[in-house]
Amino acid sequence: MSIVTWIRERLAGSAASGADRRRNERFPVSSGLEIIVAGEASECRIDNVSAGGLRVVPAVEAPVGAIVSVRDPTTGMILDGEVLGHEGGGTRLQFESEDAGIIVSTWLRMAGESGRVSGAH
Repeated sequence: MSIVTWIRERLAGSAASGADRRRNERFPVSSGLEIIVAGEASECRIDNVSAGGLRVVPAVEAPVGAIVSVRDPTTGMILDGEVLGHEGGGTRLQFESEDAGIIVSTWLRMAGESGRVSGAH
C-alpha cells in the first residue's frame, strides 16, 4: 500500500458525511504562502486546507476557473490549483492533483499540530 493510499483511507475515515457539500474535511491552518497568477506572485495566508484544496486570504485577483500556482516560500514547493470561487475576503482553490493535495494537507496539519506553522509571517 502506498503512503498516499494510506493517507487517503485515513482522511476518508474522518471526512464529514451527510449535509456537508464538501468531499473532504477542512482543517484550520495559518501559514504564509505565495499565489502566482500569470507570473505575478502575491503573499497570502492559508485559512484552511483539505485533501482537495485550500482557502487563502486575502482574496486572489484571478477569475473563477483560472489555474494558479501555490508556492511555499520556505520549501520552494509549488502546486497548481484552480480558482473555485471568492467568498468572505478569501479565495477557494482546488488542487490539480488530489494525491498531491493529500500529501500537502497532511503535512500542513501535522506541522500545525506540532507548532511549526505559526500565525506570524
